Amino acid sequence: MKVFNAVRKRLLDDGRFKRYLVYAFGEIVLVVAGILIALQLNAWKADQRDRAAEKVHLENLREDLRLQLEVIRAQMMHDTSMSLRADTAMAFFTGGLSLEDLERRLYGSYQLGWRKTFVASDATFKVLLSTGGMNLIGDPRLRTDLMRYHQQLDYTTQVINTNNRLIDELFSLNAASNAPSFSRDAHGRLENDVALSGQDRYRLFESIEQRRGLSRIALDICEKQRLATERMIMRLDRTIDH
Repeated sequence: MKVFNAVRKRLLDDGRFKRYLVYAFGEIVLVVAGILIALQLNAWKADQRDRAAEKVHLENLREDLRLQLEVIRAQMMHDTSMSLRADTAMAFFTGGLSLEDLERRLYGSYQLGWRKTFVASDATFKVLLSTGGMNLIGDPRLRTDLMRYHQQLDYTTQVINTNNRLIDELFSLNAASNAPSFSRDAHGRLENDVALSGQDRYRLFESIEQRRGLSRIALDICEKQRLATERMIMRLDRTIDH
């Protein structure tokens, strides 16, 4: 600034006013150019920070989806097992399974009344949604696809956990309208000589059939969610590595 002031003063002292105006204009241009360059530099730095933050968010979303894939696979293994157990229990009605074996397959640990809670792994998505961080994702189509994926995940979670409540109702020992009249003697042994009534057999058949149906519903919706999750992970892989 001292150099510029000295030049302006010398031009004014020499009476070269036109040259002074030209010089002053050039000085203004330089100042404006400097401001523009500084603004561009700040914008570039801000964009670099946003891109770095975007990458971190995408990596966290991908990690959540990998965990989600494990949850989905575990749920599918569970419902596959329950569907097979229901098939085995149905053998009772054709004489291929004793009453005692049937009772063991209906109640107790890991039997037909056992259900698995489905948990959505969406912590990163919820944080981005609540803080406005979704706007940091530069690809608008990716933002839309992430929204749609998590809407599908919410639906999957609701369906499976609604099924769980129905399973509780079907195989709860306190549900008098569903539970057949099994009984045990004074030594805790199942009384095989107590025949099930026609109503008991009907309720039992329907309960097992519904249990099998609920597992198949869960398997169908989980398969769709599994495919959607794998596609989204691949999509994030390409975006992060780009």
